Amino acid sequence: MSKQKSLGISHPVGVLHEIRWIEICPWLILVRSLRVALLVRVLFLAYLGVLLTQIGWSVLGSLSAENPVELQRFTDTVPQLPHWESLSHPNTYTEYRNNPLFRAWNLLSQPLTEMNDPTITWRTAFILISSACWAIAIWSIFGGAIARISAMQLTRGETLGLVSALKSATTVFSGTAGAPLIALLGAAALSIPLLFAGLLIRLDFMAMLTGLAWIFVLAWGAMCAVVLIGILFGWPLMWATLAIERSDAFDAISRCYAYVYQRPLQLFFYLMVAGLLGCFGETAVHYFAIASVNLADWAISWGSGSQRAADMILMASEENDSVTGMA
Repeated sequence: MSKQKSLGISHPVGVLHEIRWIEICPWLILVRSLRVALLVRVLFLAYLGVLLTQIGWSVLGSLSAENPVELQRFTDTVPQLPHWESLSHPNTYTEYRNNPLFRAWNLLSQPLTEMNDPTITWRTAFILISSACWAIAIWSIFGGAIARISAMQLTRGETLGLVSALKSATTVFSGTAGAPLIALLGAAALSIPLLFAGLLIRLDFMAMLTGLAWIFVLAWGAMCAVVLIGILFGWPLMWATLAIERSDAFDAISRCYAYVYQRPLQLFFYLMVAGLLGCFGETAVHYFAIASVNLADWAISWGSGSQRAADMILMASEENDSVTGMA
């Protein structure tokens, strides 16, 4: 007892009074991020980002397509806005696998992944490159604002307003837009020797020489793959770095590649946890939207009558389908 008093201890030694789960399981911070993702201002920023991305891609496709077939092909690659989709709940494995996290990933990466098609024309490639630049510009602002809100909430417990978040995103716009662009330009520069190798193959005698050195072509292609895979899986980490550290584009690139290639299993685990939490958050938003629509329809029907309300809802649905091009 005297030893405990001399140490200033008022409780028995060796008794566990508190467990800091966040230190034992750091991934639990993703659970807290779900609450941030459901903030109204975060949802509003995300909606504006998706809306402007959709508008920009549609304009680029309509202005640059050579013919209606090519325009239709480009339009088919642009996903419809979730706001315009049906509220029917996903009930297949494929729909659940295509959860919000990976849908957003695929949406923003789609212009670049579509360029992997060897049959595309130069004009289509220009459209896709322009679409990628447009998406980077839009989400450097809105994604940067969302990342800053999340960073302040998760690290300091501070609430950042909508205007303050947008101002914060614009101050680091050169970094958030420059980081993925620099990485993509690096990948393009690495592809130039392969382009010349392809031109040499057009000549019969050079094709044989190129075939003898094909092992070097494969090695160079592996270097390009390393760069592009790092961008594909790590570009969100660039914006997270800039939202927290407020550094420059080169620091964001180095941290992105370091995390992707030094901690791939940890990144994969975090992606799986974030995907599951995204499904839960989407379910919550889904049923909230259904409840809002049903309650609004019910309240309006009391004043207009059930038949009139049903006719107006049907008319609005048909007009929406004609605008979005959905059957």
